[in-house]
Amino acid sequence: MYRSWGPEEGEPRAAVVGLPGWNATAGDIEPLARYLAGRGIAVYSCGMRGQHGDLTARALHLKGDIVDGRLWTRDFCEFTEWVRRRHPRTPLFLYGQSMGALIALTAADREADVRGIILHSPAVAMVYTPLVARSFIGVMRACVGDRLLFNVGLIPGDKPALTSDVKFDRVWGMSVDRVRPGYTWRFLDDALKMGERSRAAARRLIIPVIMLTGDKDPIGTAGVGKHAFAKLMNSIPSSDKEWDRFPNGYHDLIHDGNKARALDCVGSWMERELSRRNG
Repeated sequence: MYRSWGPEEGEPRAAVVGLPGWNATAGDIEPLARYLAGRGIAVYSCGMRGQHGDLTARALHLKGDIVDGRLWTRDFCEFTEWVRRRHPRTPLFLYGQSMGALIALTAADREADVRGIILHSPAVAMVYTPLVARSFIGVMRACVGDRLLFNVGLIPGDKPALTSDVKFDRVWGMSVDRVRPGYTWRFLDDALKMGERSRAAARRLIIPVIMLTGDKDPIGTAGVGKHAFAKLMNSIPSSDKEWDRFPNGYHDLIHDGNKARALDCVGSWMERELSRRNG
């Protein structure tokens, strides 16, 4: 399942292919998508295997689980290729939020014709998880891989986490679009393996990149700290990279109080990249 936004007439100036994060949906990119569509840029966003929008899950209990996390990258690459066929002469950019940013990194490592990548609050907690924690989760997967690890309550109801607005976070968590009853140990283990693959992909990234992060993000940096964002950015060899930090920003910047600035950061970056290409 996917969502799309774009200019009402004519061929778009560019196309952005996006992927949501953990327990997010294809529609969560909408604030950014509408903003870019107003600038003549088409935006496509797809669901993720094992989450809302996974039409291959024939029964509810298959949501929140996955057998092989490498399918996330394969699915996203196939979706990107579908968008490319729809707009064969249009510059193509990738976008990922949180865990989706990690998958987008691994996809960029495979895609030869991507103009740039937007990393929105990448889940560095999955990239730099301590070895002890990884080993423990691997053992739990081997023993009880299909058992539920936790409920949907990644977002606490009494303090900011996803955004600075507790009410927004609460409504987000209660939405019928979120995975219930929860995720399995197998899903978590494959998410961490995705983090390892994205770390390797980042070290080979040579296309233009912009990264947006919030200094108060308690989800993306859980257990590893804010310095992990700098570690990820420093590992990227691209000579064209930009990092925009939001001192009062939480995990989902395009739904937070920083929304206007976050949208402008991405829009301005894309304008510069398109101008550079046309020049």
